[in-house]
Amino acid sequence: MRIALAGTGPLGVTLLSAMLDSPHEVVALLRNGRVATAVGKRLLPPLAAVFAPQTSVLGLARRAKLPVFYIDRMDESELAPLRRLEPDLLLVGGFGIVLKRPLLELPPRGCVNCHSSLLPKHRGPNPFTAAILAGETESGVTFHEMTEGIDAGAILLQHAFPIDENDTGGSVYRKSCITAGALVPEVLDALERGDLHRTPQDEAAATYDKRLREEQLHLDWSRPARELDRLVRACVPFSLARFTHRGRTVYVSRTSWDGEASQAPPGTITRAAHPVRIAAGHGHLVIEAAHTATVFAGLWPGLFKRPRVGERLG
Repeated sequence: MRIALAGTGPLGVTLLSAMLDSPHEVVALLRNGRVATAVGKRLLPPLAAVFAPQTSVLGLARRAKLPVFYIDRMDESELAPLRRLEPDLLLVGGFGIVLKRPLLELPPRGCVNCHSSLLPKHRGPNPFTAAILAGETESGVTFHEMTEGIDAGAILLQHAFPIDENDTGGSVYRKSCITAGALVPEVLDALERGDLHRTPQDEAAATYDKRLREEQLHLDWSRPARELDRLVRACVPFSLARFTHRGRTVYVSRTSWDGEASQAPPGTITRAAHPVRIAAGHGHLVIEAAHTATVFAGLWPGLFKRPRVGERLG
């Protein structure tokens, strides 16, 4: 089969690596044209080939001498160069743009998306964060047919993996990339044979998760400590969870929690020495790693403005 990839980030790297190692012919890489400048389109491919030949999608594509097309409007002027390459299939992973009908209908075997969740749960751009926030004990990868709906096509292949108590959004994403790479040969071979079973998604069970808004990243001390710990883990290493201490924003990267009841109001520091312990709506959140982002950025608690027992946090 002749296959093109529309992908970015670590998932795109994993998919393209597996595709290049397969017996199938990779004919092109599609990039998100909405986030690329004219200068970046010219400079990034050669720079990636030199400085990130194995760890970036552009570096891999450059080494493999693949043409790179930037897609935005998906009109004929953009799609004509890809059409001339006659791809049988378009594989998509972390592309960041909803595909329109002209592109969906271009490959004879259609477009297949690799999504980092067990669909129909956690559709959308934030599945790894959402799985931790929801307290899921497992996540996974789903290869599915693409339609004009977001992550809504029939499931072709799905594989689950466990979410551990210490997993972060980043570690769940890494697990999904590893899982996806291992599944690519099976998916491509089965698509070529035409013997993958199509399972329609249950729309009644579908959920959709947007990216977290700024206000959702702030720790609400009235919530149970276990939920606050999930928020911290879900946000690592993306946009970190945070709170306010004496006018400074403190970004939290590692916590633990306990269920011990406290007589202190939520948000009260009950232990000021490291690791700082803070009363929540139920139990305590223990701050194991945090930092500030002021002119004198550093670890929290630092040498100055140290927290005090009984102090309330924002």
